[in-house]
Amino acid sequence: MTDVTSGPRTGGGALILRGGAVALLLASALSACESADQKATESVADQMSVCAKDVRAVALPGDYPPAAKLPDGVIVTHVEKRDGGRTVVSAVSAKPFKETLKALQATFSAGGWKLSEGEVEDKDAESNFAGNGMKGRWAIRAMDSCAGNTAVSLVTGKAG
Repeated sequence: MTDVTSGPRTGGGALILRGGAVALLLASALSACESADQKATESVADQMSVCAKDVRAVALPGDYPPAAKLPDGVIVTHVEKRDGGRTVVSAVSAKPFKETLKALQATFSAGGWKLSEGEVEDKDAESNFAGNGMKGRWAIRAMDSCAGNTAVSLVTGKAG
């Protein structure tokens, strides 16, 4: 795995993801598996997240698919390149959960992605997406430790 963290990024995109366990959750999400382990890992991501006002933004890699653009106001905090051409992105949104969810759904739909196998609960949501020769999964979670912020996690990979 390669850690890609360079310079600030302004505008779109975000997802907060910390630790190997959370990265494994998103990587396994490409296979659309939902389990108790995933729920536990999402909880760990929330506990380890940083509030939007305190984050240090990093840039997405140059080969990140433009079609997987993240909504404006989402701040990328960590990027990892994985085997098989997968990219794991962690970010945070300064917007509340429901606003972040609506923005993600609108941005991905407008980008030509088909959302599937998603689930929305009171404080968390996730969805698979496919299109543009890619597939992936995003997950968001209201951050209890940062009122009005939302943790965002995303993994993308080549379809096929």
